[in-house]
Order: sequence, then structure tokens, then C-alpha cells
Amino acid sequence: MLEEQIQELTSCYHINRKLAIKKFVELSHSQLSLIEDTDGEVIYSSKDTFKKGRYYFLGLNPGGTGKIKIRDHLDGFPTRTDNSFLDEEWNIETRNYPKGNNPLQLRVKYLFSEYLLNYVLQDVFATNLIFKTTPTSDSLNYGLAGLCWGVHLLALSIVQPEIIITCGNSQDKSAFSFISDLYAGKIECHKLAGTFCIKETRIIIQNRPTLLIGLPHLSLFEIRNNEDCRKKLLEIVNKYDSDKK
Repeated sequence: MLEEQIQELTSCYHINRKLAIKKFVELSHSQLSLIEDTDGEVIYSSKDTFKKGRYYFLGLNPGGTGKIKIRDHLDGFPTRTDNSFLDEEWNIETRNYPKGNNPLQLRVKYLFSEYLLNYVLQDVFATNLIFKTTPTSDSLNYGLAGLCWGVHLLALSIVQPEIIITCGNSQDKSAFSFISDLYAGKIECHKLAGTFCIKETRIIIQNRPTLLIGLPHLSLFEIRNNEDCRKKLLEIVNKYDSDKK
């Protein structure tokens, strides 16, 4: 059934992108019917990222206190112009931050800035592996990843990224471990300071060669002005690009 939905979506996209976004929302509702009345968020980027792009960026799940139902957040996607990393206030218990200035938001912005990947963040399709909001990852039902993955396959059929980047790469619970296990990727680790590392694997998704990169979680790891991280991440990306030629 999912394969039929993907074909339906891609056919619609080739005719009219605006209608395809609405179709994506409709099909995603069918995939998420068991959880869409719980708090959560689906797409962090704007509707304009629903197109072919170089990168697909995802974390584990929305954290903190739930503020919207999954159903309602998904319904807002066809008119969404905001980017969660740029246009939202992400506050914590002990501090309030201006829009886009939570440390995690700043680090994601730096990742795609001219100092590192040199790609416009507003053009990056951004989401989470699991859409349900939980206060911490410890309280997250990791089994929901399988339920949410159908929505990712719908989105991936349109975005067709060359590179998927995950925020977090723990073997226990992360988007990286879920995807690499699902597609049987051979993992390479590039050590950084302390216990941190960058993980990479090359996989095939929907018959497309894809580089999967797992970064340390950017709420814990300072990526800004980190020359060792910058050098190793760019080496991974540049080697992948070179090998494709």
C-alpha cells in the first residue's frame, strides 16, 4: 500500500507541486492515524522545501512540552512559511531565548552556513524521525519510529536527497541508528574530542545511493568554530561527492 501511495504522490508532484503537498498531508494522515491526536510536530521546514534537495535533516523527536497536536501541525504544512530553526522561540526551564537563538538552533544554522556545508538552511527539508513530543528521549517510545517511517518515505520520494544528516548518532536511540540498521549500512566512525564522533554510512534508499551522516547531538556538542569537526565533516562530504563522479 505504501508503494502505491509513493507512486500516487510522485505522479501528483510531476503535475502540480501545490497539489502534491496537499496529497502528502492526506497520505501522512493515513500513516499517522494512531498517534496524530497526540502532541507533536512533523515538518520543521517550510512548504518550499518539498522539492528535490541535496540534504534531508532530522533529529530524534520534538522535545519539551507539547504545544500542538500532530494532526494540526501536519495540516499547517501546505501554508507553512516558517523554519523552526530560524523563526521559533525555543525556551528551556531556566532561560528564554529570542527567535532562532537557542544554542541548538544556532548550531544547526552554523552547520549549513558558509563556514561549513555552505547550503541555504531555508532550502533544507527538516524533520524528526519520530513526530511525538516527549520531555526527554528516555520517555520516548522508540517503536514509534517504524510507524513514522512511512511518512519519511513519502517525503524522501520527493526530496531525493544525496545526503541525510541526523542530529544525534547514539546506538541506543537516534535517527542514525534506526536508518543505518534498517538499510544495513556499514558504519565508519570519525573520532572527535571526548567521547564524540561523526558516523557515516553509504546506503541505498528507494534505489538511490545516499550518504547517511550521524552528527553528535547538537544540544550537547559545540560545532561552532570547531576546526576538527569541520575538517572531518567536509572530508566525508567531499569524498562522497568525488566518488560519485
